[in-house]
Amino acid sequence: MASTIPTEVAEEFAADVVLADDITGFPAPAPETVSDVFLTGATGFLGAFLLRDLLREGLVVHCLVRGADAGVARQRLTDNLRTYELLDGLDAVDLDRVHVYTGDVTKPRLGLPEDVYAELAGRVGAVYHSAAKVNFLTLYKWLRKSTVESTHGILRFACAARAALHHVSTTGVFEPRRDLPARGELDPTGPGEALSLGYTRSKWVAEQLVLEASRRGVPVTVHRPGQVWGDSRTGACQPNDFVWRFIKGAIQIGRYPRRFRLEMNMVPVDYVSAVIVTASRHPEGLGGIYHQVSPGTLKSEEILRLLRGAGYELEEVSILKWMKAVAADVTNSMAPLLSILVESEKVEVAEFSDEVTRGLLEGSGVSCPDIDEKAFGGYIEYFVRHGVLPAPGADGASGADKD
Repeated sequence: MASTIPTEVAEEFAADVVLADDITGFPAPAPETVSDVFLTGATGFLGAFLLRDLLREGLVVHCLVRGADAGVARQRLTDNLRTYELLDGLDAVDLDRVHVYTGDVTKPRLGLPEDVYAELAGRVGAVYHSAAKVNFLTLYKWLRKSTVESTHGILRFACAARAALHHVSTTGVFEPRRDLPARGELDPTGPGEALSLGYTRSKWVAEQLVLEASRRGVPVTVHRPGQVWGDSRTGACQPNDFVWRFIKGAIQIGRYPRRFRLEMNMVPVDYVSAVIVTASRHPEGLGGIYHQVSPGTLKSEEILRLLRGAGYELEEVSILKWMKAVAADVTNSMAPLLSILVESEKVEVAEFSDEVTRGLLEGSGVSCPDIDEKAFGGYIEYFVRHGVLPAPGADGASGADKD
């Protein structure tokens, strides 16, 4: 797993890329011998689908969940699974093989009592770390504890358990520049000071720690998803995703910004989860770096076409007129994020390669679904079912009177 920590990083996090001395290597257990696994982030979006797919593998999954007590923690997990429609139908999660532990990745020993920590470490053979505090408005220093310090804690637990670590990072660790070739799995990331968001900086630092642990012999695998969108089959999606807030904001005012520069690599959550689990169970998958990305990017013009195809009537207006209409409505989904919207037009869009990942998946039956009219329609139907979006043609679906 080739990677080097840059010699010059921003003073803000220069000391944070230093891995603690007590994190040392050990032999990895063979994936086929692992029956119990540990999962963080199960009350998040990707984590819910990881839980489903790990259970599909016949594994017993031990989940770390914040809560006042075990009952509250388990209810948080159940509520999250219900939100993403993972408790019924073909996707129903078997809760009999799910064990919930009240804890916190930011605390010593993950917030677990010493005896529970030791007992759990003696059972699990793999650790899946998907917990993350995703906030594009927050400075690095406010994410340091939840993202960087917690990575030390997760690595220490993996060492105590002598378990392989599967770490979820992001393609955001690459400098966002279009004038470079498509970034592959083994290409250098950062540098950290070139990343504009506190969130991506914190994820870059965390990844440096994981890669240093790998060099010391800790069996770790790194996964870098693009912008994670909904399940390509059920439509289950997270409403607070930046692009969906942009879409909802446009529907709320019945207008769409003309020639708006929005371009992102969107990838369905079911594909991201399938790659992570498949790689973790593959005899040759351990120790690699994998990209979960779509073959192409989703541009603003394509989003408008898909919205109109779904039945929403949206008038194209100038970006300034659109922003003025959003700002005039404090309830608009995009009102708090207008500053990010302005900055997003200035950011170059990096391109990504996933040649290594596709090579590993060959013959597995796992491939990235297209975000086409059918998949997009499924997302719309899901949000309408859950009251996030008005149905196309319904009152409130075409915005206020045009001026």
